[in-house]
Amino acid sequence: MAAGPKVTAFEQQPLLIDLAPTILAALDAPASIKHTGRVLHEIVGTKASVLAGESAPASEAREEERSVSDTEADEMEEHLRGLGYPE
Repeated sequence: MAAGPKVTAFEQQPLLIDLAPTILAALDAPASIKHTGRVLHEIVGTKASVLAGESAPASEAREEERSVSDTEADEMEEHLRGLGYPE
């Protein structure tokens, strides 16, 4: 729920992934990553947007460095199985 002078009816159903970009836009704060969600303009107004932070290009460039090896993936899977997560 939301109330305020800029709040209007939603054009499309909001999703959980819309929360972070909406909060960043409301605070006029930069984002260090590109979000997959949308800014809920129905809450923060049509002029609000997410600013690109300085570290955004660097974090995109390191995307390949974040991947895990097959051995690491197997170890993580085994650990999760030990915690009771189903296969």
